[in-house]
Amino acid sequence: MKLSNLFWAASVCVIAASCDSQNFKKTKGGMPYKLYASKTGTQIAPGKFVKMHIEQKIKDSVLFTSYNSLPVYFPVQAGTQPYDISEVFLTLKEGDSVYAEQMMDTFIKKNPMILQQTKFKNGDKITTKLKIIKVFNTAEESRKDEENERLAYVKKEEVDVKNYLSKNNINNTQRTNSGAYVQVLNAGNAPQADSGKYVTVMYKGQTFAGKVFDSNMVPTFGHTEPMGFTIGVGQMIKGFDEGVRLLGKGGKAKMFIPSMLAYGPQPPSPDIKPFENLIFDVEVVDILDKAPAQPTMPQQPQNIDAPQPRQ
Repeated sequence: MKLSNLFWAASVCVIAASCDSQNFKKTKGGMPYKLYASKTGTQIAPGKFVKMHIEQKIKDSVLFTSYNSLPVYFPVQAGTQPYDISEVFLTLKEGDSVYAEQMMDTFIKKNPMILQQTKFKNGDKITTKLKIIKVFNTAEESRKDEENERLAYVKKEEVDVKNYLSKNNINNTQRTNSGAYVQVLNAGNAPQADSGKYVTVMYKGQTFAGKVFDSNMVPTFGHTEPMGFTIGVGQMIKGFDEGVRLLGKGGKAKMFIPSMLAYGPQPPSPDIKPFENLIFDVEVVDILDKAPAQPTMPQQPQNIDAPQPRQ
């Protein structure tokens, strides 16, 4: 997972009780932090690439965390910002951990317009914890490691989905090529959904915890018309795209989709947590060979007084 603009206002928190045994230091910009240094490890430097875990909290609310999911990978750049974790970042090495605190009052004093750009407010305290896992010399080393982490996490999530199915006595599911699981309730009739076909569906999406985050089956979410898309061209999340291929016209199914085949670290709704596995109830309304043509807009009458293209 990439992390852009990491060091804006503390991109990230909680450290264990052992934090209290360390004294706070302050950066030149005045940010309080605690450093838990390892004895050995490769030093961070501009041009290198870092793998780390990072977490940000405001009060008791987690804004972002990579712990228990995929680590963060990013290239190291020179330069720092005052009152920011970047002030200590280039002093760190593999195995080091940092806990930092930042008060929104300080940011607001420096830039009052920030209140219009963020949900934070005066009095809020942002706490950040991070741990440097690995420092790479090249982008290729970082890329390979990130891919290995991703593949391992995909396997873990599939195990989690299978455990959920077993615990809830959900049987007769079919595995898609990538690892989503589909319980076909009604296979439907010809034609069959397949790559390149245009399908329209009714659906309800919810988390494994039962939180419904979107649906066109009820008026709650403001859209009750069937949703249309072309299969196999990347218009839908991968698990959904693969799952619908098991159905024909009129088919119904329940899809159990690991987060890495859904929205992963960047869900589109606040009702979905990063790396949260999802369930979709789906009914196929229709299947066409291709997407219907879009209606053409009537042309505006030409203004003969307007400048014309040069012939």
